[in-house]
Amino acid sequence: MDTDFWKDFFDCFLNSWLPGIVTFALGILYSSIVEKRKLRQKLKNDLLEIFIPVFNSGNKITFEIAENTYKKMNGTFNTYQRIYPGIFKREAEKRLSELLTEGFIIKGNINKKFFEPDDIEKLIKAL
Repeated sequence: MDTDFWKDFFDCFLNSWLPGIVTFALGILYSSIVEKRKLRQKLKNDLLEIFIPVFNSGNKITFEIAENTYKKMNGTFNTYQRIYPGIFKREAEKRLSELLTEGFIIKGNINKKFFEPDDIEKLIKAL
């Protein structure tokens, strides 16, 4: 009788409870992965919304507008790095961080990398 009870108990557990528990755990894992991807995409879009209208518009811009955009983008990126550490891909994060650390102005001249907005846009998209 004892062996029948345990056999029925394990049979019931394996056929009823275990699939539900595993499905629940996988659902939570999948949800966290999807939420992290959505957050990363939102952060990249925020950076692109700051960068593209000024540097990729094809219009002439003033020095002050470009410098303010650089400061805003630098501040936003640094804030995202502090609030969400490890959310971005490391290599792209490192390269963008180096670019923003170099600054918009180097020894009185505009940083040459900012004359190639397509490269910076690709770098932001690679985050």
